[in-house]
Amino acid sequence: MRIASFLGVLVPLFSIACTYDNGDAHRVTNPDPPPCADSAPTPVQTWIDTDAQIELQPGRGAGVYVEYAAGGKWRLNTTCDAEQSSAPCIWDVIVTPEDGRSISNVVAQDLEADTDSVGPYTEYPRAINLLAETTSDVDGVSFDTEPGSAVSVDVFLDGSCALPYFFWVGDGAVHTGSPSNPLVLIPTPE
Repeated sequence: MRIASFLGVLVPLFSIACTYDNGDAHRVTNPDPPPCADSAPTPVQTWIDTDAQIELQPGRGAGVYVEYAAGGKWRLNTTCDAEQSSAPCIWDVIVTPEDGRSISNVVAQDLEADTDSVGPYTEYPRAINLLAETTSDVDGVSFDTEPGSAVSVDVFLDGSCALPYFFWVGDGAVHTGSPSNPLVLIPTPE
Protein backbone atom coordinates (compact mmCIF):
# COMPACT_ATOMS: atom_id res chain seq x y z
CA MET A 1 0.00 0.00 0.00
CA ARG A 2 1.30 3.45 -0.83
CA ILE A 3 1.05 6.14 1.81
CA ALA A 4 1.65 9.78 0.91
CA SER A 5 2.59 12.31 3.53
CA PHE A 6 3.12 15.96 2.92
CA LEU A 7 6.56 16.99 4.14
CA GLY A 8 6.74 20.52 2.81
CA VAL A 9 6.58 22.84 -0.20
CA LEU A 10 9.17 25.17 -1.74
CA VAL A 11 8.32 27.94 -4.12
CA PRO A 12 10.90 29.33 -3.30
CA LEU A 13 10.65 29.22 0.51
CA PHE A 14 9.34 25.71 1.09
CA SER A 15 10.23 22.18 -0.07
CA ILE A 16 8.28 19.18 -1.38
CA ALA A 17 8.37 15.48 -0.60
CA CYS A 18 6.15 12.47 -0.14
CA THR A 19 6.80 8.90 0.91
CA TYR A 20 5.32 5.52 0.16
CA ASP A 21 5.96 1.79 0.50
CA ASN A 22 6.17 0.29 -2.97
CA GLY A 23 6.49 -3.37 -1.97
CA ASP A 24 8.17 -5.48 -4.64
CA ALA A 25 9.04 -3.12 -7.48
CA HIS A 26 9.36 -4.33 -11.06
CA ARG A 27 10.03 -2.59 -14.39
CA VAL A 28 6.94 -1.53 -16.31
CA THR A 29 6.99 -2.66 -19.91
CA ASN A 30 3.27 -2.43 -20.68
CA PRO A 31 2.94 -0.08 -23.70
CA ASP A 32 -0.68 0.67 -22.72
CA PRO A 33 -0.92 1.20 -18.93
CA PRO A 34 -4.32 0.50 -17.33
CA PRO A 35 -6.68 3.40 -16.57
CA CYS A 36 -6.74 4.88 -13.08
CA ALA A 37 -9.74 3.79 -11.03
CA ASP A 38 -9.72 6.95 -8.85
CA SER A 39 -9.24 9.34 -11.77
CA ALA A 40 -11.85 11.86 -12.91
CA PRO A 41 -13.73 10.41 -15.92
CA THR A 42 -12.37 13.11 -18.25
CA PRO A 43 -8.95 14.77 -18.08
CA VAL A 44 -8.89 17.78 -15.77
CA GLN A 45 -7.37 20.99 -17.16
CA THR A 46 -5.36 23.23 -14.83
CA TRP A 47 -2.85 26.09 -14.94
CA ILE A 48 0.88 25.62 -14.55
CA ASP A 49 2.71 28.81 -13.55
CA THR A 50 5.28 30.00 -16.09
CA ASP A 51 8.85 30.06 -14.71
CA ALA A 52 7.91 28.54 -11.32
CA GLN A 53 10.27 25.89 -9.99
CA ILE A 54 10.01 23.12 -7.41
CA GLU A 55 12.90 22.10 -5.16
CA LEU A 56 13.44 18.36 -5.29
CA GLN A 57 14.53 16.05 -2.47
CA PRO A 58 16.08 13.02 -4.23
CA GLY A 59 15.95 9.84 -2.18
CA ARG A 60 13.57 11.35 0.37
CA GLY A 61 10.27 11.57 -1.52
CA ALA A 62 8.60 9.94 -4.51
CA GLY A 63 7.19 12.20 -7.19
CA VAL A 64 6.89 13.40 -10.75
CA TYR A 65 7.47 17.17 -10.94
CA VAL A 66 6.52 19.23 -14.00
CA GLU A 67 7.80 22.75 -14.67
CA TYR A 68 7.17 25.17 -17.54
CA ALA A 69 9.44 28.10 -18.53
CA ALA A 70 8.71 30.94 -20.93
CA GLY A 71 9.22 30.16 -24.59
CA GLY A 72 7.66 26.68 -24.49
CA LYS A 73 10.38 25.06 -22.33
CA TRP A 74 9.19 22.11 -20.23
CA ARG A 75 11.03 19.99 -17.67
CA LEU A 76 9.80 16.80 -16.03
CA ASN A 77 11.72 15.20 -13.15
CA THR A 78 11.24 12.03 -11.10
CA THR A 79 12.42 11.28 -7.57
CA CYS A 80 12.02 8.34 -5.19
CA ASP A 81 11.97 7.70 -1.44
CA ALA A 82 14.72 5.06 -1.76
CA GLU A 83 16.43 6.25 1.45
CA GLN A 84 13.39 5.04 3.42
CA SER A 85 12.02 2.21 1.25
CA SER A 86 15.35 0.77 -0.04
CA ALA A 87 13.53 0.08 -3.33
CA PRO A 88 13.56 1.95 -6.64
CA CYS A 89 10.56 3.78 -8.07
CA ILE A 90 9.66 2.56 -11.54
CA TRP A 91 8.12 5.54 -13.38
CA ASP A 92 6.18 5.42 -16.65
CA VAL A 93 5.25 8.94 -17.77
CA ILE A 94 3.52 9.81 -21.05
CA VAL A 95 3.45 13.43 -22.26
CA THR A 96 1.15 14.38 -25.15
CA PRO A 97 0.84 17.88 -26.63
CA GLU A 98 -2.73 19.17 -26.88
CA ASP A 99 -4.57 20.57 -29.94
CA GLY A 100 -2.49 18.74 -32.54
CA ARG A 101 0.70 20.51 -31.49
CA SER A 102 4.09 18.83 -31.39
CA ILE A 103 6.99 18.25 -29.01
CA SER A 104 10.56 19.00 -30.07
CA ASN A 105 14.08 19.15 -28.63
CA VAL A 106 13.56 16.14 -26.35
CA VAL A 107 16.62 15.78 -24.10
CA ALA A 108 17.13 13.07 -21.47
CA GLN A 109 18.24 14.45 -18.10
CA ASP A 110 20.50 12.21 -15.98
CA LEU A 111 19.02 8.93 -17.25
CA GLU A 112 20.96 5.71 -16.64
CA ALA A 113 21.47 3.82 -19.90
CA ASP A 114 20.78 0.37 -18.43
CA THR A 115 17.41 1.18 -16.77
CA ASP A 116 15.99 4.43 -18.18
CA SER A 117 14.79 5.68 -21.56
CA VAL A 118 12.83 8.43 -23.24
CA GLY A 119 11.34 8.21 -26.70
CA PRO A 120 8.17 8.23 -28.76
CA TYR A 121 5.06 6.64 -27.26
CA THR A 122 3.73 4.16 -29.81
CA GLU A 123 0.03 4.54 -28.95
CA TYR A 124 -0.28 8.32 -29.46
CA PRO A 125 1.15 10.39 -32.30
CA ARG A 126 3.47 13.18 -31.13
CA ALA A 127 3.69 11.82 -27.53
CA ILE A 128 6.87 11.00 -25.61
CA ASN A 129 7.33 8.29 -22.98
CA LEU A 130 9.76 8.48 -20.05
CA LEU A 131 10.61 5.16 -18.39
CA ALA A 132 12.82 5.73 -15.37
CA GLU A 133 14.00 3.56 -12.51
CA THR A 134 14.73 6.24 -9.93
CA THR A 135 16.48 5.62 -6.60
CA SER A 136 18.28 8.41 -4.72
CA ASP A 137 18.91 10.49 -7.84
CA VAL A 138 16.79 12.65 -10.16
CA ASP A 139 15.81 11.35 -13.59
CA GLY A 140 14.03 13.47 -16.14
CA VAL A 141 13.45 14.90 -19.55
CA SER A 142 13.24 18.38 -21.02
CA PHE A 143 11.34 19.25 -24.19
CA ASP A 144 9.88 22.18 -26.10
CA THR A 145 6.41 23.01 -27.36
CA GLU A 146 5.06 26.10 -29.04
CA PRO A 147 5.00 28.82 -26.35
CA GLY A 148 1.84 28.58 -24.26
CA SER A 149 0.82 25.14 -25.61
CA ALA A 150 -0.82 22.76 -23.17
CA VAL A 151 0.31 19.17 -22.59
CA SER A 152 -1.40 16.19 -21.02
CA VAL A 153 0.63 14.06 -18.63
CA ASP A 154 -0.12 10.43 -17.63
CA VAL A 155 1.81 9.21 -14.57
CA PHE A 156 2.26 5.58 -13.46
CA LEU A 157 4.41 4.28 -10.60
CA ASP A 158 5.38 0.61 -10.34
CA GLY A 159 2.68 -0.27 -12.90
CA SER A 160 -0.11 1.50 -11.00
CA CYS A 161 -1.80 4.86 -11.27
CA ALA A 162 0.26 7.53 -9.50
CA LEU A 163 -2.26 10.32 -8.87
CA PRO A 164 -0.88 11.24 -5.39
CA TYR A 165 2.71 11.57 -6.68
CA PHE A 166 2.17 14.32 -9.29
CA PHE A 167 3.42 17.86 -8.49
CA TRP A 168 3.28 21.22 -10.32
CA VAL A 169 2.98 24.91 -9.43
CA GLY A 170 -0.29 26.64 -10.32
CA ASP A 171 -1.83 29.86 -9.00
CA GLY A 172 1.32 30.42 -6.93
CA ALA A 173 1.07 27.15 -4.97
CA VAL A 174 2.54 23.69 -5.33
CA HIS A 175 -0.20 21.19 -6.17
CA THR A 176 0.18 17.76 -4.61
CA GLY A 177 -1.63 14.97 -6.42
CA SER A 178 -3.59 14.94 -9.64
CA PRO A 179 -7.39 14.72 -9.89
CA SER A 180 -7.15 12.86 -13.21
CA ASN A 181 -4.80 10.75 -15.28
CA PRO A 182 -3.99 12.29 -17.65
CA LEU A 183 -3.84 15.83 -16.28
CA VAL A 184 -3.80 18.68 -18.83
CA LEU A 185 -1.38 21.47 -17.87
CA ILE A 186 -1.98 24.89 -19.44
CA PRO A 187 0.85 27.44 -19.06
CA THR A 188 -0.08 30.83 -17.62
CA PRO A 189 0.35 33.67 -20.13
CA GLU A 190 3.96 34.70 -20.67
